[in-house]
Amino acid sequence: MPEEADWNLTRNDLLVLGLLLDRPMHGYEILQHIRAADVDLWLAVSPAAIYYSLSKLHRRGLVVETRARGEGPERSIYHLTEKGRQVFFAGMEEALASQEPNYSEYDVGIFLLNKIPQERALVLLEQRLEFLRRREAQVTEARLRASEDPLRCAILTRIITCVRKEQEWLEGILRHLRGEETQEYRGMMLLSGDLRDFHLSDLIKLIASGRHTGTLTVTDGASVRTLSFQEGRPVCATSQRPDGEFRTSEQVLHDLCDLFRWQEGAFTFDQRMGPVEGCTVLQMSVENLLLAGARWVDNWATIQRVVPSSEAIFERRKDKDLPEDLELTEEERLVWKALDGVRNAADVARACGLTEFETCKALYGLYIVGLIRPGDAEKIRLRRAFREFSELLCRATKPYRTSPNDFACEMEVNRRAAELPIQFNLSRIEDRTDPALRAEELAEIYRRFLHIQTGVVRERFGEALARQLIQQAMAQVSPSLMETLRRYRLLETEPPPSPSHRRKISLVGDGPNGLSPSVS
Repeated sequence: MPEEADWNLTRNDLLVLGLLLDRPMHGYEILQHIRAADVDLWLAVSPAAIYYSLSKLHRRGLVVETRARGEGPERSIYHLTEKGRQVFFAGMEEALASQEPNYSEYDVGIFLLNKIPQERALVLLEQRLEFLRRREAQVTEARLRASEDPLRCAILTRIITCVRKEQEWLEGILRHLRGEETQEYRGMMLLSGDLRDFHLSDLIKLIASGRHTGTLTVTDGASVRTLSFQEGRPVCATSQRPDGEFRTSEQVLHDLCDLFRWQEGAFTFDQRMGPVEGCTVLQMSVENLLLAGARWVDNWATIQRVVPSSEAIFERRKDKDLPEDLELTEEERLVWKALDGVRNAADVARACGLTEFETCKALYGLYIVGLIRPGDAEKIRLRRAFREFSELLCRATKPYRTSPNDFACEMEVNRRAAELPIQFNLSRIEDRTDPALRAEELAEIYRRFLHIQTGVVRERFGEALARQLIQQAMAQVSPSLMETLRRYRLLETEPPPSPSHRRKISLVGDGPNGLSPSVS
């Protein structure tokens, strides 16, 4: 046996070695042999996979290649080497004594079955059952063709047995979904758990996005509250108090919103359970229900599941418009408009004149209805790195200006950068770039702005001093942000081409201010 203990043979490799054990063959001949033996009924094999195996086995010295010319074009004939023969038998020892379990990827769908509407699950499972019936007929026909080959018959008989067993198993699941009593699959379409592990807003969004029909029941052991859905829309609710007190419609709505404050409690969503008798009819969208519940949240523990701290940064989702029927409060609308993917929750609170708790609570509500998302960490670093360097460079020029109130430098940068969504406000950057831009698109805008800014600094303070001021600003940028500046090439001296002008631009010294563009 060769010294290499583990050859990492795939099943395709072993198949090729085994076929070449009979006689030398060219690649197409191997493929013909595989098709004639119906190997593709029980092994995932393709022409590309066979030729890949031949190439790999050749590199490892397990097969050798010779060229032969017959009636047609010259072909590569593959021969098994002695090493290949030994590796084949070692591979057979491992394959036949294998203790590797046979996994079925189909089981992932069954594991997550209660996440989709029961009616849709029925349709999909019936499609699978029909496929299994066709598969059984196909393999049965192949077994008849292989009646004189006991090894092929053995393989095909195993497949038929497994396919029939899977049909039997799937038929049992379908009987349960159709409403027939089957003890074995009882409760398989129930979605149950505890609010300690599954936040109520996430649970409602799951039901809504899946367009489920059924009733959600939540209890803390004393009170019981239900919320019924029709194709993902909340349609009615009930509230049962321990003392049996009758609850008015308004009180039921209050109790429903109060559920969003619960941090523990058992829940069950049953797709077979219809609305509870005497329930309060709801006339609100899922989004308005979620927002109404979010406004009842009065503890940091719940809010921090979405907004971990006042340092968190969020941005508006450009792929989702503000629904016309969504009833935002004035505070929520202020916070939503203030989000730019740069300011954190504390900055937004100051901009809106709100407390940090009020702001984070508004962010929590806006997030659970899908209007905002956490800022992209990479874009946040990029925005901060740009802002930091630009403002530091601006500050470095202050001692060389005519007076503390001299903002001519900033005004000139703003004039030249008028087409860009970035401006100086006094000496601070106002960044109005689109939050939906990709990082590289954002970097291109920043490179263009910094080229304008450094150009103005050079013109006003001279090349030597400008170089010194740029180095001073770079030295004050933190190492992590400096790495971002370099990675996105924000400190390059050449201007980046505009989207409509991608040719190379270099700077030459024959313009009125010592710099003019030369296009090549």
